Amino acid sequence: MKRIGLLFLLLLLLPLTVQAQTADPTPTPNPDASSDPIPRVHTVAEGETLTYIASLYEITIEELLTLNGLANADNLFVGQTLIVPGGEGEAVATVYTVGGGDTLAQIAAVFNTTPTAVLQANRMINPAQAPAAGQTITVVSRTGSALPQAVTGTPHVVVPGETVTTIAAQYNISPAALAAANDLPYPAYLFTGQRLRIPSEASYQYLSGEWQQVVIRPFPIIPGNTVSIYVENMLEGRPSGTFGDQSLQFFPQEDGFAALVGIDAFAEPGLFTLRLAGSGSQPWRPFRQQVQVNPGDYTLQQIPVEDDPDLRQQEDEMLAPIYLTNTETRQWEGLFTSPVTTTVITARYGDSRSYNGAPVYVYHSGVDFAGTIGTPILAPAKGTVVFNELLELRGNTVILDHGQGVFSAYFHLSETFVAVGDQVVAGQSIAAGGSTGLSTGPHLHWDLRIHGVPVNGLQWLETPFP
Repeated sequence: MKRIGLLFLLLLLLPLTVQAQTADPTPTPNPDASSDPIPRVHTVAEGETLTYIASLYEITIEELLTLNGLANADNLFVGQTLIVPGGEGEAVATVYTVGGGDTLAQIAAVFNTTPTAVLQANRMINPAQAPAAGQTITVVSRTGSALPQAVTGTPHVVVPGETVTTIAAQYNISPAALAAANDLPYPAYLFTGQRLRIPSEASYQYLSGEWQQVVIRPFPIIPGNTVSIYVENMLEGRPSGTFGDQSLQFFPQEDGFAALVGIDAFAEPGLFTLRLAGSGSQPWRPFRQQVQVNPGDYTLQQIPVEDDPDLRQQEDEMLAPIYLTNTETRQWEGLFTSPVTTTVITARYGDSRSYNGAPVYVYHSGVDFAGTIGTPILAPAKGTVVFNELLELRGNTVILDHGQGVFSAYFHLSETFVAVGDQVVAGQSIAAGGSTGLSTGPHLHWDLRIHGVPVNGLQWLETPFP
């Protein structure tokens, strides 16, 4: 009888082995979230302290600190939501702008609901119709407020031979806690390639495979904008991918890689497909997401001078190899500064152009700033001078390479103060304004290019990249 009891105990303790098949690698958070109680929350207002909030609900400060994972009673900010013990909150209908890397599972997790509920709220019936990044959707939040909640954890992808027990031991947590964090029964079978969320304080995204972070910014995206795409992956190697019809060039950034892509002003708005992959010692599993590009507000500029399309094409072809150069080192930091001190804009970026009433075939590839002959022209960021010549169309031209496919160019200059190969810093005088080339009067035409695509440089004065 003792032997039978011992055998039964050993069977209970025996680790469950990984089955030789692959499960859906995308985890689904709490499929029964719709039946969970909604927490009661409090949104911190101006002047409120933890002592005041605790007294308001007749609870202790320690209860608030513990339930909300706070270490310091002074670390409150206006708009912060705190879970209040006791009582129950209500579901709140809200709108949410889908972010880069947001899967249905991610959206459901941050609002404590289910993927099915998200689909139903937006009259979608097929999970493959997941909303695109940049789109606004309706969500019935079960976090107790209209605000999404932070989701934390560390991803782990199951390899052959691993069990709930061995993985839990690796991260110094209990097998039951690991199963609970992934809404698995315990004991549970695991599958090769299955993705688990390990409890931790790190920010977590419900992505597939080994992807840790996929961030797209800034929204909204319109033709002419620069888009930053940041990724992290658990595997060693380097990412690759495409955005629409453009290849992405990734460079190291913080704990991952970042790529910049410019959206041409003539690009048709709509859904663009982001495709990500990568490789090192082994290929990375692909990631795909639709991204919404909204219409711009560009107009038509009538330019009272004759244009020479053949000359324009010749200069474009001559400069193209320069703009398509990719140097590994990023020279700029933070925001760009204005290339002139008096920022009166006389012609916007992106507007279609008709020369002397001729048909439109180009748009304004830069921003025109008002000035006089001799107006100081300043470098907007650190860079290297890669071009300094007199061109028939653009006049005296200086081009700076800021690294990683980012170039700024300055046209119609009266004179220049730098030479090819010079290193310049933000605010340094590099030229004087003028009216050389195809110009109706003294001004600066400022171009900014991302991997050869002209983009709106004004965005770089307000948004730090990458």
